[in-house]
Amino acid sequence: MWNLHHLARVAGEGLEARARALDAEQGVEGLDARDELELHPLLASAFEREGFGVHREVAYPTEPRRRAFRSERPRCDLVLTPEPGQRPCDPAHEDRLREDARGTLFAPAPRPAALVEPAACLWLEVKAVGQFACVLGVPGPNGAYASELTGALAGDLRKLAADSAIGPAGLLLVLFTADERTARHDVELAISRALSRGVRVGFPGTFAFPIADRMGNGRCTVALVPTWAGM
Repeated sequence: MWNLHHLARVAGEGLEARARALDAEQGVEGLDARDELELHPLLASAFEREGFGVHREVAYPTEPRRRAFRSERPRCDLVLTPEPGQRPCDPAHEDRLREDARGTLFAPAPRPAALVEPAACLWLEVKAVGQFACVLGVPGPNGAYASELTGALAGDLRKLAADSAIGPAGLLLVLFTADERTARHDVELAISRALSRGVRVGFPGTFAFPIADRMGNGRCTVALVPTWAGM
């Protein structure tokens, strides 16, 4: 049910609309100068308009090896549910409620119908990388570009694949480059390197659009890279 190319297009069109608004405002900074966390609400709004349930900073369902407070558990940037009004259940939290209620007169409340299993949701980590970026407020070539790009694929996809309780998952990569050729080459190279490291990577769905060149980037590519083919 999770169509990679459709989801990449939805995310990309949401970002493109914001980029056009910045152009209309004649803003000094473009979309590529925005902090990565500033892109999260734009992406969430785009998915919500498409009719998905969207949740940010959701705790991964598998309990860590050591007992941790909920606030300490690793969290996923965006989690989509098939329908609005639904939210992913938290098995670890429910287990704790049952454990705390054991031996008392109080039983945990029944699970609301709006909760859906983690395996029925789409779990997305978001990463923004720019070939050109602002460093200490000064725009220029990003010296860490290659390591950021390859590290994002390997690190985030490993994290997603490590939780056996979730279902479909992937990296939502927002890539700013000088041109389309650079983006296509660099995404393919990053995927190839991730595969060589034993990371489970599928073929991505992509959507790209031009952006005004304010610091060297002229193209934004949204690539939804799954942790396995056929997500």
